[in-house]
Amino acid sequence: MKLTCHIVLIFAALFFFAGDVYAQSSTEITATINSIDLIEETSDGTHIIFTAVDGGGEVFIVDSAESMLGETRYDLKDGQRVLLQILTRSDGTTDVFLVDVVRTNILFWIIGLFSLLVVAIGRKRGVMSLIGLAITCLVLFGLIVPQILIGTDPVFITIIGSALILLVNLPLTHGFNKRTFYAYISTLIGLFFAWLFSTLFVHFASLSGLGSEETALLFLTTDAIELPSGLLLAGIILGAVGVLDDIAITQTETVSELHDANPSLSAKELYRKAMSVGKHHIASVVNTLVLAYAGVALPVFLLFALRDDMGLVRFLNEEIIAEELIRTVAGTGALILLVPISTLIATRLYTKVRRDNK
Repeated sequence: MKLTCHIVLIFAALFFFAGDVYAQSSTEITATINSIDLIEETSDGTHIIFTAVDGGGEVFIVDSAESMLGETRYDLKDGQRVLLQILTRSDGTTDVFLVDVVRTNILFWIIGLFSLLVVAIGRKRGVMSLIGLAITCLVLFGLIVPQILIGTDPVFITIIGSALILLVNLPLTHGFNKRTFYAYISTLIGLFFAWLFSTLFVHFASLSGLGSEETALLFLTTDAIELPSGLLLAGIILGAVGVLDDIAITQTETVSELHDANPSLSAKELYRKAMSVGKHHIASVVNTLVLAYAGVALPVFLLFALRDDMGLVRFLNEEIIAEELIRTVAGTGALILLVPISTLIATRLYTKVRRDNK
């Protein structure tokens, strides 16, 4: 895995630094396949030569074997839109490479179908959740990502951005009421534990943050990120935020419903009954998060499983595997603690309100 990472870095460096020598200009255009001139199966994929026409009517002949992708695995056909990279040499000649297929139209349809499903089932709450999702994306790509790229500490800006996302989304999705306020206080405490656990675990596990090729390539590309482990910590915190609000809201609503159903319950009884629900929530959340992280890392697991010389201990010691383990344990640990914390906060406040109203 580390050898693969080094190869990627070397290739990227050669590509970036050799670009000025190789070409005077490099442009990316969208074109439509006019005809498929050759299709043949190879051991590495499908070798395709096709003719494409851009919006201005210029014709390009593209050989997939010469592209950065090597033999393509796309099912190309007439009328399909593709992304092409045009490299112009210093002598005026050009080379055309297949970069990718254009899939934005179908992605918009899929997003539209998803939004329709959310609104059809969730009605008003569904609309509010979509607005909240838009705000989350705005904070993520308008605040967190740009600030990290200009050198702001990834952990600091991720915590600030996460707190802002929760501050807006909780009232927007669940209403402006005291239950939402209690849940927000609980999520901030859960956010603190997510930061604490991830920081301690990453430190004691001696993780550099360079376990994945993507992070290593990013670290090579920009000087703004001084400590790549900060990206790992930021990713762990950000991944836990979405589930933090789910747990806090669920437990707060549980306490509220129990209190409304039987206002005579003591604080101890209210807490105990709400925690019986919370224990089931803990079990489902742990399983959900483990499967979610395993799903993301499945190709890596399979890659290591193919190696006959890789035992279980050696497998767990690999940094990219250790990263996923720490990501799972740190995030889940914060979520587990949030269950009794959010339940206790809601119980204390509801029973206090009851005493004050007597």
